[in-house]
Amino acid sequence: MAVQEGEYRMWAALARRDDLPDAAHGAIIDGLLPGDGAFESSSWQHGVFKETLPTLLARVTDQGLRDRLIAAGSSDQITELVHQNVLGPDDVPGVLRHHRVTHELIAALARHDAHREVVLALVNNLRLSDLVPVALSCELLCLEDLDRIPRVPDWLLDALVRRGLDLVTAQLNAFGSDQQGGTYRRPPAWPGYEACHLVLERCPDKWPALVEDAATGQAMRHILLDCVATEKISDEVLASCVPALCLPERAALTQPARDHRQRLQHIARRVAAHPRLRDMAGTELKDAADQCVREGRLLHAAKVKRYKPYELTSMAADLALTSGDADQLAKLCTLVSRLPEPVALQQRYAHDDEDEPIRPKVLLSSDSRISAISALAHNPHLDQSLVTGLLERLHPVEVQWLLTYDQEVPAWLQQAAAEHAAAHRQWEVPRILSDTELDTYADPQSVMQGWLDATGDHRSCFYHQVEYAILASRHRTDVLVRQLPAPLVLSDYKDPVASEELLRTCGSDPGRWQAMVETLATSRLDYSETFGQFIDRFKAGCDGS
Repeated sequence: MAVQEGEYRMWAALARRDDLPDAAHGAIIDGLLPGDGAFESSSWQHGVFKETLPTLLARVTDQGLRDRLIAAGSSDQITELVHQNVLGPDDVPGVLRHHRVTHELIAALARHDAHREVVLALVNNLRLSDLVPVALSCELLCLEDLDRIPRVPDWLLDALVRRGLDLVTAQLNAFGSDQQGGTYRRPPAWPGYEACHLVLERCPDKWPALVEDAATGQAMRHILLDCVATEKISDEVLASCVPALCLPERAALTQPARDHRQRLQHIARRVAAHPRLRDMAGTELKDAADQCVREGRLLHAAKVKRYKPYELTSMAADLALTSGDADQLAKLCTLVSRLPEPVALQQRYAHDDEDEPIRPKVLLSSDSRISAISALAHNPHLDQSLVTGLLERLHPVEVQWLLTYDQEVPAWLQQAAAEHAAAHRQWEVPRILSDTELDTYADPQSVMQGWLDATGDHRSCFYHQVEYAILASRHRTDVLVRQLPAPLVLSDYKDPVASEELLRTCGSDPGRWQAMVETLATSRLDYSETFGQFIDRFKAGCDGS
């Protein structure tokens, strides 16, 4: 039981005296600790006790009394006392019994070799998400000594790496074993090993041995392929990662159409991140791509018909990196070339350099089609004449795309695109004009109609720049406004376009005004409906009622 509040500070000062006899320790501690052994968090007495605790722990030798002091101390202070070696090996059981094991506590224990076995036992119970915080806590403690490079002790780093790889290996084993039996169900998530990677980044010298480990080597290979920049991986280590490249754990899952598509995407990401793998993997890579296409029926005619454009271009990009089948590549090239042609539109912004031409990626509504064709062209198994034969079917700005992006286009295709461009008249890209520029035209309305005709169904790809330009122009007409999306016109409050039309449509009829309120309040407008269609639909509803 603690002494009364009025005497507590005196009692604490007495506890700090150098001439306090050992026989008084028990009574002193009784007078400092509350009856239940715990202070209220806001208690001023706790602050006084905190000042007194290091002195008492430096003097008290009876382990029972020390455990009582440890139990009453705050977790932060106990961790600091462990770090300062005020608390030794005999105190650790009491620390672990009365206080939560934190990353900082493990780091403090790891500063002293006497606690090594305890730390190793604690590490073996960590989750993946705990590994990096423990490493960071160790490095932060090293910052106190400016002459030392912040680093995790080698023995602790080894333990963290081993624990991380064990956990990832267990996840990989569960991923494969859970798929047996042929039942159709959602597969477990692929292991998330980014945290383990952040620990492994601290010991690149250990990678050659870790990738060859019989128990956890496969987990190590997956981590390197998915998380580490290719320039950090030597040829020797990368070659050792080839057995993991094609994700054998995903090869026999229970939903082929979905699972093999995901597997192919994953393999392609790895090849894109580590181009050296194309030569190292050889036929293994091509066989895996063929298996994905064959067993997943990824290029089956019925499935191809259901693909959205982005799904087809994504498939083409993945197989461009992985496939060695000339027929597959030719089929994909033809399918991609038949996708809807993009449109091009030019608009200058205030921050643009007038002397610098606008790049094709900005001009095009989408460059996914030409990007996929260029990716396929990088594959040596594709017949080059098939690609050059497509130049006539490309949008002129797509041809310009081939000439502009050197890193994304093979040299032979750039040469063919240059010859094609030289033999054809330069095409002028429609440009959004300001009202000042429109003033110079005899029929500015026809110019703006040309913008609408040129962009067609692709206007959203340009963030509706055409529609906003028409709404803001003093040259706009009702005919032009009626062709714009209804939600866009009705949400424009800066210009009186919508309000003027509503005044004309509803006039002085209270029933129409009430119907308009109900329409705008209860129905979500679709961008596929033009403002003209919205007004006509509203009028028809009013006339019908």
